[in-house]
Amino acid sequence: MILKDLILEYDDDPEMLANVLKLLDGTIRYIHSQGYYIRDFNPSKIILTNHPPNLSNFHGLIDRIDSDPRRDININIYQMAKIGLMAYNHFPIDGNMNQDHFNFILDNLQEFNRNGLIPSDIYEYYEDLFINGNVNYLTAYLENKNSLEGRSAGIRKSLATEAGKALSANGLQLNSNNEDKAFVNILFIPSILALLYLVGLIIYIFFIK
Repeated sequence: MILKDLILEYDDDPEMLANVLKLLDGTIRYIHSQGYYIRDFNPSKIILTNHPPNLSNFHGLIDRIDSDPRRDININIYQMAKIGLMAYNHFPIDGNMNQDHFNFILDNLQEFNRNGLIPSDIYEYYEDLFINGNVNYLTAYLENKNSLEGRSAGIRKSLATEAGKALSANGLQLNSNNEDKAFVNILFIPSILALLYLVGLIIYIFFIK
């Protein structure tokens, strides 16, 4: 389907819109991997599909990445981000991106999420892109974030397991100490009783009898 049509279809569904933006990002990422970039980022001409894109569908829209690869790729990434911000705010979808557009977004990024409709991980990506200057694909950013969260969860699980083992070991030690105390008590009580018996017997023999 045409990118602009998909955005208009799902502009009131933040999660579905996020899926459209991820599909767009994956498509552009694939085109870059083939040595091309989008020269004409017209949302009314860009075709998205659920399978690897056919470069022939982008005839007239793409050019070879030659003279300045990083510049061409970065511009496409910022164009995708701009389209996402426009879509979540129900603004007219426009793929143009220049320094003035960049500066306006940078100065007003929070305003684009005033309604809170942008999913948190998508908005964090926009912050990382515009504020921190970390130029990366949306899909790559999310993959890396999920990987880090997965490792963090694994570390937390490992620490919890180790803590459990430590508590169990301490528990055994505590139980051992308790058993020792009980054992001492068992020996001590009969000794007291025996001593009382002897004292009573001496009193009886020497004083009473």
